[in-house]
Amino acid sequence: MGASLERLLGLLDVPSPGVLEVVFGRWEEVVGPDLAARSRPVGIDGDELTVEVDDGAWASEFRWLHDEIVERLSTVSGSDRLRRVRVRVRRR
Repeated sequence: MGASLERLLGLLDVPSPGVLEVVFGRWEEVVGPDLAARSRPVGIDGDELTVEVDDGAWASEFRWLHDEIVERLSTVSGSDRLRRVRVRVRRR
């Protein structure tokens, strides 16, 4: 039943509960304490995770670490569902 649910969610372009739990519940484990303190995941659209950061310097850091973060998301969640990370600076 779990595999069927995963396939259905994939067809609907919805991330699995495991991916959601990793992104929104284990963010610090994925990106580390420094990046986690300056960022937060805000949404998932298809295979793209959107992250908000405190300022432009942290946005640059995320862009520089993009491939590593995508790999960590895959490793921690056990899914290669998320393939891109879009970063935006939080409005104050």
